[in-house]
Amino acid sequence: MLGWLLVVLAALARNGTPTAPSFSCWKQCGSRWFLCSWPPHGPAGNTSYLLTFCYTMPRLCQRFKVGTRTTYTLKHHQVYVLTNATAWVEARWGDHFHRTPNLTLYLNNAVKLDPPPAGMPFNKSGGWLQLQVPWPPCHSGSQPPQWEARFRRMGDRGWLQVTCKMAMAKDNSVTCALGGHGAFEVQLRHKLPHWSSYWSNWSSSIFVPEEILASPVLSYQLGKLGRDGQRVLRLAWQPAPEEQGHVTYTLRARMLACRCTKSAEEDAAVLGTEVTAHNLTLSGAEYEILLMAANAAGMGPTQRLHVPAEQHADLSFKDVSVAGGTVTAWWEAPSPGLVYCFEQQPLSEAPKRGVCIQQDFPAKSIHTERGTLEASACYRLAVHGWTPAWGWSTFATRHHYAGNVPIHINASARDATIVLQWSSSARAACPGVLAKYLICHAAEGENVTYAEVDTTASHYTLRNVRSGTVYRVGVQEVMAETQGTCSPRWHFQTKALGPQGAAWNSNLKYLGISLCLPAMAAIYQLSKKRARRLLLPPLPKPMGSKAIQFSAAEMSQGQPRPGFVEPSEKFSPAELLITEHPGKEMTDVGTRPGTPQPGPTAEEPVGCEKELPFAYRRQDVLSPVAFPLPGSTSCTSHPPGEEEEEEGRWGLCQPLVPIPLLIFDKPVIIRDGKGLDPSLEKSDVEGNASRSRVAWGQDLATHFPASTSHW
Repeated sequence: MLGWLLVVLAALARNGTPTAPSFSCWKQCGSRWFLCSWPPHGPAGNTSYLLTFCYTMPRLCQRFKVGTRTTYTLKHHQVYVLTNATAWVEARWGDHFHRTPNLTLYLNNAVKLDPPPAGMPFNKSGGWLQLQVPWPPCHSGSQPPQWEARFRRMGDRGWLQVTCKMAMAKDNSVTCALGGHGAFEVQLRHKLPHWSSYWSNWSSSIFVPEEILASPVLSYQLGKLGRDGQRVLRLAWQPAPEEQGHVTYTLRARMLACRCTKSAEEDAAVLGTEVTAHNLTLSGAEYEILLMAANAAGMGPTQRLHVPAEQHADLSFKDVSVAGGTVTAWWEAPSPGLVYCFEQQPLSEAPKRGVCIQQDFPAKSIHTERGTLEASACYRLAVHGWTPAWGWSTFATRHHYAGNVPIHINASARDATIVLQWSSSARAACPGVLAKYLICHAAEGENVTYAEVDTTASHYTLRNVRSGTVYRVGVQEVMAETQGTCSPRWHFQTKALGPQGAAWNSNLKYLGISLCLPAMAAIYQLSKKRARRLLLPPLPKPMGSKAIQFSAAEMSQGQPRPGFVEPSEKFSPAELLITEHPGKEMTDVGTRPGTPQPGPTAEEPVGCEKELPFAYRRQDVLSPVAFPLPGSTSCTSHPPGEEEEEEGRWGLCQPLVPIPLLIFDKPVIIRDGKGLDPSLEKSDVEGNASRSRVAWGQDLATHFPASTSHW
């Protein structure tokens, strides 16, 4: 019992997990010895075991007495290895008997490989683990060996076993699916493809870190280009997380302007996990910085950084000349070197590699370089040299614009000034090429005047110009390496503004001001009066006014003019005002209101005509006649001639009676020309008004037919 327990503990220590006890017989790769083993089935030391082999060809069986051991070693010549065999083990202790299940095998191929070695290279991508495995030495045939893997995440206790695929290629790669991202602990085993072979023991644990899915976040600080032709680039990035394991960083500085040897073209630095910052010394050329992070799972994506080119005023060429599209540049080497590069890069195009010349040159040596430039383009011309001790540095640099670009000017005149406007040309966008603008102008027959403005200006004002004068103007771009000349080629004439025109404009201004103020005052007064009448109408004043003065014609039996006397609210608009003769009483008091009733006939004076004049009937013109005295029976007559000259003059013969009226809700009686009597009682006024309406209605019904009435 103790021996069986020791076997189980040994298996746990070797494989990391217990396996089911079984009976097996196998040999190692290239060995001629077979090892048979089985688990104990009885008390240790008191159990005897018998190993039996029965073969197909020849048909015989072999028995080997093992004793109390649980393992037995057979030599290659003791058994038949080229035929199928069936083997089993019998155990006896006391009266007990136990037989293991039969084991069928082909002994020549019953091979158990050694565990896979440690340190196999691998990489991981998208949850797949790919390993480079060795090829078994005893393998023969077209089928590859079989592989299995078991893995668990870091911190877990259970294993997950999967079958791996092996590619038949020169690299002997094996791919296993880990089922996700993260860090894993992986163990492998393998076996030959024959059915009698055995799985090897599990390999030692392989730590597979988390793959790098994102490139490091890179921050940088770029220094200025110095007089030595170099500048410092300071780089920094965040440290990698622990799940990614051991990470190495590779920095490469690639100069895009030169095509030289690999050792001189690229400066590479390999940094460890603990490094998170690094400085690079660069020249003034254009660079591409590459940062790559890698761990045991593989390499992550590359982080790229573009460093633009830079120039320094002290790093200049000796001379540059352009003739027919060919540029010739002279430069001096400040220090000795082994390699130098002449760069002629158009800024508007993709980076092009310059010509790299591997040639030793001493200090203070002068060199001549030639190149071809296209028209209407801005070029960066530079010379960079390399030495093993200092690396790359810039010897000379400048920008050059190939071609001529005309400037178009727009001129506009104002009061005693001319404004010149222009648009910046493509030459102005070329760094360091344009130094200033030179402006020249002159009137006809006068000397040319010059002025200068900086490269950022786009207009210029000419002051104190004369009206009606022809001016010649010009704007010229001045290069940094030349003095520049300006010729006034554009002609411009200012407008003629005479004194009369100026005086007339001034007079119009004063006239407009002088007319505007009175007009505004008149509009204000009219608006004020109209608003006062609308908002505050005047109160009526009947007392002492002429509204109650009546002419002789109006005091007759005719009806008053419309609007002269407004009826009271107590009288209907349909009722008529009827006068009453004194001394006569109305007998038809109960008649219906608004209906004319015949009244008592008054005595008419002698000589009065009954029929009224035509003008009276028409109610066209009523001549104002003074009121006769009350009780008078005389008539006012006119000769026939006057009647023809002025129609409407006629006479009335009618006794005058008091007329009761209601003006502004107050009873008023008109008496014998003495004015108003406001002391009359209300009852008398109402009675007189009723009798007057009846009498007046009868008279109007007689003398005003419906066909001639204008009421």
